[in-house]
Amino acid sequence: MTNSLPRSTPKCLLRLVYISAQIALLMVVGGGLSTLRAATNKTPRLLSQSTSTRAIAFESVTMMAEPFPLTASVPFSSDTRTRIVLFAMDVELLGTVGLNDFTEGANAFTADAQDVTGKRYPLRVEYVGRVPAFPGITMIIVRLADDMGNVGDVLVGLNLHGMQSNRVRVAIGQMGGGPPDDSGAVPTPAPATPPPADPLLVPDPFTGPATDADTVRFLEQASWGPTRAEVERVKAMGFMAYLNEQFNLPPANPSKGSNYPDLPFPLNDQAMACPTSSPGDPNYNQAVCNRDNFSLYPIQRTYFSNSLYGPDQVRQRVAFALHQILVVSGLSPLNRASWMTMYLQALDRGAFGNYRTLLQEVTLNPSMGEYLDMRLSRRTDPNENFAREILQLFSIGVNELNLDGTPRLDAQGAFIPTYSQTTVNEFTRLFTGWNLNPTPIGPGISNWRDPMEPRGNQDHDAGAKTLLSGIIVPACPSANGTQNAACARSDLAIGLDNIFNHPNVGPFIGKQLIQHLVTSNPSPAYVSRVARVFNNDCDALYSQGCAGVRGDMKAVVKATLLDPEARGDVKSDPNYGKLREPAQYINGVLRAFDVKSFDGASTSDGVLGLGVRSSVDFTGSLDQPIFLPPTVFSYYQPEYEVPGIKILGPAFVILSTSTTLRRANNINTLIYTGVAPNTTPTAQSPDRPRGTSVDWAYLEALASIPDSLLDELNRLLLHGTMPQSLRDS
Repeated sequence: MTNSLPRSTPKCLLRLVYISAQIALLMVVGGGLSTLRAATNKTPRLLSQSTSTRAIAFESVTMMAEPFPLTASVPFSSDTRTRIVLFAMDVELLGTVGLNDFTEGANAFTADAQDVTGKRYPLRVEYVGRVPAFPGITMIIVRLADDMGNVGDVLVGLNLHGMQSNRVRVAIGQMGGGPPDDSGAVPTPAPATPPPADPLLVPDPFTGPATDADTVRFLEQASWGPTRAEVERVKAMGFMAYLNEQFNLPPANPSKGSNYPDLPFPLNDQAMACPTSSPGDPNYNQAVCNRDNFSLYPIQRTYFSNSLYGPDQVRQRVAFALHQILVVSGLSPLNRASWMTMYLQALDRGAFGNYRTLLQEVTLNPSMGEYLDMRLSRRTDPNENFAREILQLFSIGVNELNLDGTPRLDAQGAFIPTYSQTTVNEFTRLFTGWNLNPTPIGPGISNWRDPMEPRGNQDHDAGAKTLLSGIIVPACPSANGTQNAACARSDLAIGLDNIFNHPNVGPFIGKQLIQHLVTSNPSPAYVSRVARVFNNDCDALYSQGCAGVRGDMKAVVKATLLDPEARGDVKSDPNYGKLREPAQYINGVLRAFDVKSFDGASTSDGVLGLGVRSSVDFTGSLDQPIFLPPTVFSYYQPEYEVPGIKILGPAFVILSTSTTLRRANNINTLIYTGVAPNTTPTAQSPDRPRGTSVDWAYLEALASIPDSLLDELNRLLLHGTMPQSLRDS
């Protein structure tokens, strides 16, 4: 048995762990601090002149050399922006994908240019192809960014599958005046002998053992954080076997397909449910009653306990991602754990189920009905909240998308809206007439357990409706309450089918799952591969056992986690990866260091979130209170751009000066002191019965061998990318 800070633990060891944890948990997940080669693909190499890093480049139409004007003298397209041709080697592109043969093209690449001030400009890659008679050299055409001026020399880099090329110098408007070359940069001229064509990239089947570094990266994406034991187990069994195992693990509450237990429903009236005293119960305490029935304490505690110790980690990560897409918040009046449990159980089922089924379950969930006002929407008093959000946030988004998630444009280059206010009005009519199941759970207890039911009467609008893509729902009979209820059910099924089958759903939902699990800035090609699987689970790199089903979440999860852009020992693209959101941040450090109870004798009690009297809220203090997002847009929005650098960084919305300092403080608490148990509100039912600490026994055993200790911290926290400067410090 050990205390949270054993006297035998050297302070220098704790300090080293603290620094390593800060570096690991403040940097993006999946990125790298070195330029090691990825396990699955090469690093592209842009060609330069033989005596400098200045690019071999010319203007795409006139073939003129630099400096390149911002506006083309012979316009390539109606926007008149200059296009530049670059050349590269070691470009490995995917060949066959599922049932449809195609080779990756321009949408597999991203590129950017950096000027002397450090500002980065995204460069759209518009064409990629082999140079005739030189099959080992690839020609790449990029379009200059709209906000780029005559900035002089810039450093241009190319990214493919998360790997960044060397950066070459290109003059925009004028020669010179640019940033210095990257450290260690050397000329990269074409070889004297033309190289052979690069072979197509063949995806790893992931059926055999994996590397240490990629296993840690994989578990950062697929779980709440790697543990020493899980790294060894998954590395030996391989990623495919691990995912299949995860898909077949029964949840803790198998009858509901969820880890969340069924909770008792209190009386509707809180004063009656939790009176000041209960003469017949000598152990009664009003504070305990309110905590367990009229706060989210029970489900937040279950969440952390499952995250820290539960075996079905993939289900949990995907369900939490779905919670941030199909948002219900436990803010008042939904601050009752029993009411929110049905919603969380639906997300657990949906993580490995079908997205169409999940859409229906969430639509008819009583908590969603309350949160977005659908349960009170009637023919004579319609409410558009749910109709708008199911379109905007839960399924298709506001603009039409290509399969790769990029926006479709009209002839004038403008976005094409997916729906209009008229469409919202029509769906509002379609979703009228629903309310809580009229059968109460008990006297004075409304039914927040079962799916909502049609009201009957004439509360559903039975008239004809025009939905997405011009689909018309004909009017249906509604002479009495029974017919009106049947019409409500029929309309709802038609409406959800109409939404689910819209071509936007695959790229819209697929991109967000990638962002939550892998990287905030996936290439369009990565989004396309996941969207294709959403559209048909046989259209995948890994389609074993497929059935040609749309919305198969198991197949989508597999495609997301095993894609070549997700896998590899390290990713050198500086825009790759994602900032760890607070939930992943806290769970990750605790899982990495053998989280236990405060006295080290048992497991943590999981009280790390917002209890009614909790003095320590490790995620809420970082602006991510579990199951309490502030709005229907969740804790942060997926399209948030990091200011000044034009890349997506959703979790940066809640990374402020204050929360950055609190991240450090939270790590300090967990590493140096732990979270002690308490006796509030009563010794018989404390908020924190066991507390939380980390176990240093394993690292203490390595402390006498500094290199071994550093290797272990590097492996578990930094997936092999610890810089030499940190090792030497």
